Amino acid sequence: MKAELVPENGDPPIPVVRDVTVVGRREYCDVVIPNRSLSKRHCVLVKTDGLLVIRDLATTNGTKVKGQKIRWAALLPDDRISLGAYKLRIYLGPDDMPSPSEQYQAKARNGGRNGSRPETEGAGGGTSTGPWPAAKVEVPVGFPEPSRSLVASPPVIDDFQFEILDDEEDEIIELP
Repeated sequence: MKAELVPENGDPPIPVVRDVTVVGRREYCDVVIPNRSLSKRHCVLVKTDGLLVIRDLATTNGTKVKGQKIRWAALLPDDRISLGAYKLRIYLGPDDMPSPSEQYQAKARNGGRNGSRPETEGAGGGTSTGPWPAAKVEVPVGFPEPSRSLVASPPVIDDFQFEILDDEEDEIIELP
């Protein structure tokens, strides 16, 4: 399974290649997003058995999935997440299909022949040839999508423990 974070602002897609990936704004994170609204260590992404799970690391600005603040959640394809003010979409797909980052790289190698942004963008009134629809439809906060309600509880991962270092003093803190 390929997993990627696709920024909604047009930044290049970010492949999630490790089973456990720390996302934050500091250089020691596995995925570095240099945005001031992210914590030094913002969240952890865990890939397991065809599932991508996100865990907020007790951040100041929080982590949201589909507009709702979470401590942890199982992510589905095309879910929208917010890490602080930085917004992304989740791409989950089979290994044999080109992912958004592969499409982005191919477009960059070809020099963007039609002068547009890479295929993963999808906004701007044109047609999209990538995996995302051309129009961005926002679901208001408090109105879950009919087919995927947040009421259903995600699967429990019993054998996985998170260890968190306090951003300021690099001390281990316990999660509830």
